[in-house]
Formats: sequence, C-alpha cells, structure tokens
Amino acid sequence: MIYVTGDCHGNFRRFQSEYFPEQANMTKDDTVIIAGDCGGVWFGDSRDDETLDWLERLPFTLAFVCGNHENYDALARYPVDDWHCGKVHRIRPHVLHLMRGQIFELEGYRFFTMGGATSVDREYRVPYSSWWPQELPDEREFDAARAKLDEVGWKVDCVITHTCATRMLSPTLYPDPGWERPDVDRLTGFLDELEDRLDYKHWYYGHFHRDGNPDERHTVLYDRIVRLGDKLLPWGAY
Repeated sequence: MIYVTGDCHGNFRRFQSEYFPEQANMTKDDTVIIAGDCGGVWFGDSRDDETLDWLERLPFTLAFVCGNHENYDALARYPVDDWHCGKVHRIRPHVLHLMRGQIFELEGYRFFTMGGATSVDREYRVPYSSWWPQELPDEREFDAARAKLDEVGWKVDCVITHTCATRMLSPTLYPDPGWERPDVDRLTGFLDELEDRLDYKHWYYGHFHRDGNPDERHTVLYDRIVRLGDKLLPWGAY
C-alpha cells in the first residue's frame, strides 16, 4: 500500500493510530509519502532524535520530498543510499528523504520526485536557522532530473512535488486573496516544462495548506492522508 499526505512541519500527530487506523494492516513494505515540509530533520542534532526514532517505530516506511521549510544543511549530512531504483537520504532505516530529480519503482508504479518551493515568509526567517537558500533547486539539479527522465522516455505514473507548476498556481489557490498573482519562480517554471513534456497519470503536491483535486490529474494535500489512486472530494465541495 502507498499513501500520500501533505505538510507536517514536524507535527506527526496524524500518524497516531487513532487518526490513521489503516496502519494496523501495514508493514514496512508499505509506504507513506509526505509531499514536502516534513520537518522531522530540523535542529540537525540530538534534539531531532526522539521524533525520528518515533517515526522509525511506525509500522510502515515513511518517505518525504523536501519542502521549503526543511533544514537542508542537516539533510545533506545524512548518508545517500539506493532505494527502489532512486537515491535517498537515509534518515533512519525506514525514514527516507526522496532526493530531487529521482525516479523510484514502487509497487509497480514509477514515481518522479522533485522537492522544494519558495518560502513566502522568508523575510521573517533567519538564514541557516529557520530558512535555507537551498529551498529551490538549481539548474544543475534540473539538468540531472531531465537526464533521469530521458532514461525512462519521459513516462512515469506519479509525480510527487512540494509546489506545483506555474499554470496550476491559480487553480490551486483560487479563491484565496491574491490568487490572480501567485508567486512564480524557476521551480514552478521547470514544473511547467514537466507538464508539457512528461507523460504521467497523477501529480501530488503540498505547500498550499489545503486538500482537494484542482482537476482530474492533480491532488493538493495538507493534513489528509490518501491512498494512492483515491480521489478527494471535487474542488469546492467541502
């Protein structure tokens, strides 16, 4: 089984058994993927251990793409390992950071991952303490991602990112104030390229603190945990 959820920001209450009873039938061969802003690696020292050890004790494997609110320096200190044909930072044996521009083969599905996003609140944060400039991939990472996609003929089943393509910003944000002028950056532009070139079935992302399906092929997640392939309520039907 594969499930996907959205931003945790270091609060993993949703994975307690009373809120996620499906885990009673799960094993470490099953996976829950966080679509960015995991926040489990935050301090970069022993203060993270209690939370990370608790996550390791969950009955499933927990994986995440990076968001904009991550300690990128601390993540980079973890060992890089191979997992289901892609590269991960192995935080714990079953707590994994799915690195950018990777392709994973999992339960018969092919996943493409690309973490990162722009922090709209970065002016209120402290560089290398509560904000890291590595939140956005650089051109080398985009080129490496294109090379990986070349290997599979630009065809995958699922895309897991933190933010979305530029063209999906307004459909995702509507009707919030400012939805007509959402922030764009080099990553949303690269994701537009994927929308044009990539043959995929479904795209999951977080970042916007809402749950729903802006259209048939896109699911934005915040605190819901959805099984791969399940649909949320239609956009605006809450």
